[in-house]
Amino acid sequence: MERTVYAYTKEEWGIGGSQPTGNYSVHTTTGLFVVTALMTVPALWAPLMLIIALASLNLIVVVFGLLATVLFTGGWLLGIKNLRHEWRASKLRRLKGLPKLRFALTDDHARAWFEANPSGIDITRNNFPDSTRPFPGEA
Repeated sequence: MERTVYAYTKEEWGIGGSQPTGNYSVHTTTGLFVVTALMTVPALWAPLMLIIALASLNLIVVVFGLLATVLFTGGWLLGIKNLRHEWRASKLRRLKGLPKLRFALTDDHARAWFEANPSGIDITRNNFPDSTRPFPGEA
């Protein structure tokens, strides 16, 4: 692990590293791309199956088709959205020369590190907005 500490904005975060919030099971762009690509065929097939089931008035297949459409197409759209978000974040990181994220810290962890290793960064609410501990001057 390198000793340099980088600060990332929310927009630069993307899907890299382990995230302090959210429930992401994919942590690399390649993994997300593969999962989204694998979801493409079921995402296209499920609505087609639903239309065929509606035309034949088969209630059990309609329910299954509706459920599959919501799950597969919803998952595929979420994957596309996350890929676009990661693409924008990687562009922002490249513009600033920042490396891809490998680790995640909460504001409390980062604040504790900067308090233990003074580096000229002000320990204020502006620099650590999500810190749960009070700052000097706060009640």
